[in-house]
Amino acid sequence: MTAACMAAPRRWPLRSIGVALSAVLIAGGCSKQSPAQDSPSAKSNAEDVADFDETKRRAEQGDAAAQNLLGELCMKGQGVRQDFKAAAEWFRKSADQGHPPAEFNLATLYEAGQGVPFDYARAVEWYRKSAEHGQAAAQYSLAVMYVFARGVERNDTEALKWLALAARQGEPMAAYAMGERCRNGTGVPQDLSEAYKWFTVAADGKLSDAANALKEIRAKMSREQIAEGRDRAKAFAPQKVQTAGDK
Repeated sequence: MTAACMAAPRRWPLRSIGVALSAVLIAGGCSKQSPAQDSPSAKSNAEDVADFDETKRRAEQGDAAAQNLLGELCMKGQGVRQDFKAAAEWFRKSADQGHPPAEFNLATLYEAGQGVPFDYARAVEWYRKSAEHGQAAAQYSLAVMYVFARGVERNDTEALKWLALAARQGEPMAAYAMGERCRNGTGVPQDLSEAYKWFTVAADGKLSDAANALKEIRAKMSREQIAEGRDRAKAFAPQKVQTAGDK
């Protein structure tokens, strides 16, 4: 990846950047920016909350899941005035109990400087905790932090490690990125059938660019390679991967 052809990273949560960063992550160079898309694994379930008061009551009693959910409501302004500072406080209470989604949410606030001081190092700290606890979106985000040297020194080996873990869980943007790596032989052996598999996983995750990638790669593959890629995609089953305690 060359700095000359990359725009300077901007201060916003990585999940809002979408496929554009996936392409940069794996292509090793410039990429055409694609429409941003939230990762399904990072999406909030705040939309399903029917009783804000009940959520707050449970949060105040120390329920980590409710604390995280209340933080999401505050962050989105659902059932209450939008308040990033209050969101950060609830995320922290939940994260301090080791709740992975809250660890991820708190990291995004530090990365964006919303409700807390802008701090890439703290963002990496919380992304790592969430990633080690198996949160796929955090694993993907941590990979991007390593690529752009945000809060950490650039480390392509670590980036690939976390990217692969997220992809194994079926995280669409990570799967798309792994597909590009396999197509181009970037950090991994070139394998068009494996690339086909990962693009299929990403497409199944509703990532629109993956369908285009599948169309492009099929034109370069033999019938045997396509059949192998389809078999691998059919056999793929998401696996929750956590690394905490593995050291």
